[in-house]
Amino acid sequence: MPLHNLMHWSPLRLDALGLVTLIGAEEVNQAIGRLVDSKYTTFLPLLGQYLISGNQFTTAVPGFTLYNVTDAITTTSFAGWFSRWLSSQDLKTGTTVFEWNVLPNNRQREKGGISILIGGSILTAMLALTILMGDWWGVANSIALLVSVFVRWYLIRENNLGLNQTCQNACYTSQQMTQVKVLVTLDNGNLVTMYAPRGLVTNGFLKVPAPINPLFYTWTRRVGWLFFGVHVIQAQCNLVTQLLTVALLVGSTWLVVRGFGCDETEVGDSIRVRRVPNTFRGETDRRMWAYAKLRPTQEEEDSLSVWNLLPRKVNANWWKEYESTKQSMTLSEKSSTFSMVTSRSDSGLSTMSATSSEV
Repeated sequence: MPLHNLMHWSPLRLDALGLVTLIGAEEVNQAIGRLVDSKYTTFLPLLGQYLISGNQFTTAVPGFTLYNVTDAITTTSFAGWFSRWLSSQDLKTGTTVFEWNVLPNNRQREKGGISILIGGSILTAMLALTILMGDWWGVANSIALLVSVFVRWYLIRENNLGLNQTCQNACYTSQQMTQVKVLVTLDNGNLVTMYAPRGLVTNGFLKVPAPINPLFYTWTRRVGWLFFGVHVIQAQCNLVTQLLTVALLVGSTWLVVRGFGCDETEVGDSIRVRRVPNTFRGETDRRMWAYAKLRPTQEEEDSLSVWNLLPRKVNANWWKEYESTKQSMTLSEKSSTFSMVTSRSDSGLSTMSATSSEV
């Protein structure tokens, strides 16, 4: 057969597969760890497979601090998905505001069909090609890629389900849908303002999701390690298979890292987030505006002062400008989208009805 000729085409000696198992790890860790699904790339093989099998995409990222202004609590212990999601937003200013919500029921988007078709077609074609070439090392390589896709899909899915279940139980079973005011400092120094249900903050932002089926989760990770080892030793497959594998892994990883087909407003099946537009005239990229957007009470301002986020009272010019900023915001926000967000937080009401209608 003509394809058999490719089996012996080798103008150079290359150990490509041994190299691609080690590169691109940090980018993959960041991309998949934020638990945002893609319509197109979910079932494509990626670089850095050992990160998935090692469960490193769930580990915490240092450098973040959360201030629960409403409850006067601060912590540096973050869930890995939350810090990675924040880092992926490419925030340029310190006055960004997000409104979070937890839906009472999972609303899984129909994303799986297209990604299964794309991933299945590519991997099946590669498997068929290696069989037709008679490259049995390449067949083992194709099977290892197929298994790695399943392992990644299952592990991420378990984390998503665990996050959904924990947050729904906290918000609806324990009646923690009351909205709280939150400030988060990122690892790059930027500040983010958030309004979120108390149950989501305490059980979603700060706790690592627990898999629904921990035993099967553990065994799936072991299978992932096994086939990662199989993938490592596949340098003996022919050059054509190696080049196709490298092209597939690099191309798929580039798409995933770029967030191709992802909707950043949907985390898992039940968590929704909305960026509140900046609607205030004269707003500048200063933390003063971020603090003013909280509409803090006197007790909340005291907490901000204790955390050294606000200057001392001796800085009279800053405090005068700060009070002026709050007054100007009060006058302009009556007709703005932002006023609806802050009023829900001040009244302690759930954001369920407003956000569900947008989703």
